[in-house]
Amino acid sequence: MDAVAAVIQETDPHVVSLVEVDEAWGSPSRLGAVAGRCGYASIFVPVFEYGQEQPTGGFGNALLTKVPISAVRQRQLVWPSTVYDGTEPSELRAVVFAKLGPLWVGSTHLPRSSDEARTEALERLKTVTSELDGDWLLCGDFNAPASSWIDSDDALRTVAPDPALATYPTEEPVELIDYFVASSNVSLDAKVLDVRGSDHLAVLAVARVSRDISRGFV
Repeated sequence: MDAVAAVIQETDPHVVSLVEVDEAWGSPSRLGAVAGRCGYASIFVPVFEYGQEQPTGGFGNALLTKVPISAVRQRQLVWPSTVYDGTEPSELRAVVFAKLGPLWVGSTHLPRSSDEARTEALERLKTVTSELDGDWLLCGDFNAPASSWIDSDDALRTVAPDPALATYPTEEPVELIDYFVASSNVSLDAKVLDVRGSDHLAVLAVARVSRDISRGFV
């Protein structure tokens, strides 16, 4: 938590995307603690809950924001729904979007072990973004390089960092799986941060929507 808060405080972005957020019900919220320490509002809609006789926690994607929120949407990317049994293949996957001014900003984490499940999730993700009423920016761990699912001549999306940079694992990054994707009206300038606190390196981007410039998204 200290390492995550330190990165946020140092970069001071308008919006923060976090994945694999694990909140234990009945205990003080760790996400809330980081958000409060850094001066952000938080959004956390669990992708799934876990427990035995009753739910004991929730797991999923989160957004922290300093920009006023006008709407929040979450959509499942794995179908049909499954019950989490403690294994990665049984994890449900979703994307959460918040409308911040004119821009939808989202966070997602896609399947890793199953190419088929990831491909299906990516197809659903494309459908979800196409249905948003306005420009959008999506951050996440896609568990696949952007070149594997976005064509270089795809005029509907922009990707950053460009050229792609490895972000996983932290000590010796070799996988290009953490990045930003945006609608065509959003230009991005991103870099990978050499900071610790996760098994992935963080990525920081400055986004420009038409003529409006944001301080950044991490």
